[in-house]
Amino acid sequence: MKLNKFKTIAPAAALLLSASLSSCMADLDKGNIDPNVETNPSTLGLYTKCYAGLIMEGNDGKADFTIDDDGKSTLLRNIFNFNELPTDEAICWWSDGGLTDISYNKYNAATPTLKYLYYRLMSNISFENNFLNLDAAKEEDNTRYAEVRVIRAYNYFLMLDFFGDPAFVEKSSSESPYQAHTYNPKFEANKTYTRAELLQMGREFLFKWVEKELLEAEPDLLPAKPEKDTDADYGRIDKGACWLLLSRLYLNAGTYLNNDGQDNPYWDKALQYAENVIKSDYALFDDSRISETAKGNGYQPYDLLFMGDNGSNGASCEAILPLMQDGTMTQGYGGSLFYIAALWNDAMKSVTGKHAGTTENAWSGMRVRPSFLKVFFNNPSVVVKKEAKDIRKMNIDDRAIFWGKGNDKNDRTLELGENKSFFSGIVTPKWNNNYAEGGTPHDSKFVDTDFFLFRVAEAYLNAAEAEMHLNGEGSDKAKGYIDKLRDRAHAEKHSSYTLNDVLDERARELYCEGLRRTDLIRFNQYGGNKATYKWELKGGSDNGSNFDKTKNVYPLPSSEILANKNLTQIDGYGDTEN
Repeated sequence: MKLNKFKTIAPAAALLLSASLSSCMADLDKGNIDPNVETNPSTLGLYTKCYAGLIMEGNDGKADFTIDDDGKSTLLRNIFNFNELPTDEAICWWSDGGLTDISYNKYNAATPTLKYLYYRLMSNISFENNFLNLDAAKEEDNTRYAEVRVIRAYNYFLMLDFFGDPAFVEKSSSESPYQAHTYNPKFEANKTYTRAELLQMGREFLFKWVEKELLEAEPDLLPAKPEKDTDADYGRIDKGACWLLLSRLYLNAGTYLNNDGQDNPYWDKALQYAENVIKSDYALFDDSRISETAKGNGYQPYDLLFMGDNGSNGASCEAILPLMQDGTMTQGYGGSLFYIAALWNDAMKSVTGKHAGTTENAWSGMRVRPSFLKVFFNNPSVVVKKEAKDIRKMNIDDRAIFWGKGNDKNDRTLELGENKSFFSGIVTPKWNNNYAEGGTPHDSKFVDTDFFLFRVAEAYLNAAEAEMHLNGEGSDKAKGYIDKLRDRAHAEKHSSYTLNDVLDERARELYCEGLRRTDLIRFNQYGGNKATYKWELKGGSDNGSNFDKTKNVYPLPSSEILANKNLTQIDGYGDTEN
């Protein structure tokens, strides 16, 4: 039974949203946004609201801003849409909201779903600014104050990663947001800059700002210590989360500062903070930690990270920041439920052959592309017509959790064809709502599966990559970090590894967890002429084609550009189209 501390969002924060959003959401119904509703908000209520913004729509299942589908407003759902769909790891055949355009790298400033990503980040930041601007917040609890600084830094890290030079506001005020570059000390208001120069200035400022916030918050955070969902501090940000976010920031510094993922002056810091995590009390969840009950039920350690009882089955030793879900207390359509429902249909089963207990929601939308399957299989066609349990019996890699069967009416194909059906392409039941150690989910429709936003496995991969850049691809230390992950997955270890092997290992370990676009950009395999890797429907062509490096960042939504005179569109995009 879950007893999570943050399951209930205090209502005092429900209607509180900073007036800094006055220019955002101009085309939406803002009846539920009123900064004057609660002039003396509960600091505890606003604190929990800041956590809720990472995974929930809003209070009582309603989005913090009104849109046509509340579930589309959630951060996790948008991270999947914008970091997975435009890559080899996922594709969607639904046409609503421009999801197919995103899947084909055809997005522009008018892509409907883009504004939901932007508004969610701005909405979250506004709640966080409100909390951090309250005099009582720091006086009452330095640790909570530091946690919210990290949450805000994470949202701005995503702004940096997605947009490069986004809107920026640090204080709660009625003033419309300015762009990050205007806060750069180098910026001269009366000087003429190209949009490329402004983008670079915004990136530089935001990178250093996120770094500063994390470094200043770290001393006041809880010690790096794993918890179970019955522990009082489960789901709270601690030093481990701060370290891993710093490692991720430094790992991508080449992209953000030099527009070249490999030209990075911060490899040493990326390694340092990744190793802080590795040396902490957090640990990979492996064979030494899985219970006999879970093994007897047919599960391997990797499976338990993504199941309905992952907060209590032992896997949370790896969960540096678990975002909590409960089928009765946190009902919504954009958190962990999305990662199950969008990737399942009603005929699918888990790696043990179980279906019951997952969820009644089976939206049949997302699949993986054939090129991605090559990181696991020399011949991806071997998965066609096979269930997940049959693929597991091949003993290739426990992380190869795929479903190749159709149903009574449709055969499933490896190829995507024209991307017109859920049965064109292979799917993954990686996430499910079953209980590894037995037990019944709390609800048949909504899920209990906590989402592990930061995992220890990422620290091992960050460390291996940074170590290779510092000391060469032959580094024994880097090999040791990769071997740990392959041991856990019962996959064959190699005699040596290259940087390209690291990219492939990241795909095996972290697929569909919201990191792939960022990884491909860092390896110069996303936009631009340096990209040698092409996957099906990349750039919209059948066999894949390169697209301009401009698309390594997204445009600001056209609705926001039109509403806010302080914002300049990202270089290479028009206000409404590219």
